[in-house]
This record gives sequence, structure tokens and C-alpha cells, in this order.
Amino acid sequence: MLIRFCEAVLLAAFFSTVAYGFGRLIGTVSVGMVERSGNLDALRATIARRSGLEREFSGRVGERRRIMAALEREIKDLVRKRIQLEQMAAEALETPDRIMRQIGQEVRGTQLYLALVLNKYVSNAGGSTTIDPAWASAQEVAVWANGMGEARGELERRYPESQGFKITSLVDVARENTIPDVEFVL
Repeated sequence: MLIRFCEAVLLAAFFSTVAYGFGRLIGTVSVGMVERSGNLDALRATIARRSGLEREFSGRVGERRRIMAALEREIKDLVRKRIQLEQMAAEALETPDRIMRQIGQEVRGTQLYLALVLNKYVSNAGGSTTIDPAWASAQEVAVWANGMGEARGELERRYPESQGFKITSLVDVARENTIPDVEFVL
């Protein structure tokens, strides 16, 4: 029994060696045939060209991802601004008689300041014919600026004191700091 087992193992080893040799022979012959066909240089050039294209496509994918990330940030900013505008519209509908004047617009890095401005030449009795009688009482003005000084400068440029306008208060909405300017003139 042991002899038959040894014979079977040796026979299996012989056949596996023959099969391995036959496989190597077929592989070598196939490689030789491909190399002799003459298309090997063209095949190598095609592979090299396609690997270059793959690198370019990878670079484009990275670029597109950066662009998409920037667009997503911009979309988020626009959605946030839309929500703010919808909130402002809802507030305006709640108080329809309130007029909010605005100087500038929201840009990244600017702050919102609220000011009260009135005109000393306008009285409730209609003293001035060129200026709206509503200016007899303080009117709210929203100012988008980089700082308190710039906000005050924009207000003074838009509503000059030479025409009777007075800035009665200026508030930094983010910090809730109130800086009274002068006494109220009615």
C-alpha cells in the first residue's frame, strides 16, 4: 500500500511538472509571436499615450472637485442671503408702514450698521416742499460698511448736514454698540 501511494505521488509530481513546462512553452511561444507581429511598438506607444491621458484626467478630476467645492460654498452663501432676504421681507410685511433705507450692500467682510437720520428743516406742518415730510421724525437707514467711520462717512455723504440732515444715532448691529451723535432736533 505504501508503494502504491509513493507511485501515485511521483506520478502526480511528474504530470504537474510536464503541465508546468507545457504552460511555460505556450507562454514563451505566444510572447514571441506577439513580439514578431510588429505591432508591439504601436501597442507600447498606445499604452504610453493612454497613461498620459489618465494623468490628465486625474488632474481634471481634482480641478473639477475644487471648482465644485467653491460653487458649493457660493451656493451656501446665496442660500444664507436668500434666507436673510426672506426674513427681511417677512418683517416688512408685518410692518408695512416702516420704510428702511439702505446704503451699500452686503459684501463679504462688511458689517451692518443701523442709523437714525432726520431733517431739521422739515416739520410736521410741512415746512419744506422738496423733502418728504416723513423726515420730520427719525428715519431708519441700514448701512453696509467696513467700519463705523466708513458707515458715518457714507451717511454724511448721502444725507449732508448742509441740507438739514442730522444723524441722531448709529448702531453696530453685530456688537449692539450705540454711539449717540448729537441731541435730537425736531
